[in-house]
Amino acid sequence: MNITINPGAATDDAAQIDSLIQTIEESMETLDSAIKNTIPSGIQTTWSETVRENWENYYTSDVPSAMEDMKLSATNLRLAIEQALKYDQEQ
Repeated sequence: MNITINPGAATDDAAQIDSLIQTIEESMETLDSAIKNTIPSGIQTTWSETVRENWENYYTSDVPSAMEDMKLSATNLRLAIEQALKYDQEQ
């Protein structure tokens, strides 16, 4: 089986993933700040408590987990390039 590898394109893809992660993390920090400023803790309404609770769960659990998965994808892509090139050199 012949596999054609374009290391430059794959490396660019990994860099784009890194850039996307950074942009998302910065945007999420901005959103977190806006939510905390708009709905400060201590407001005692069901709506505000629910929104803040849901946001905190999403921001502290779901978002970091998704970012780690994306980082792992970029790392795996880089590793796959390395391994494929090593294999190619051994042939």
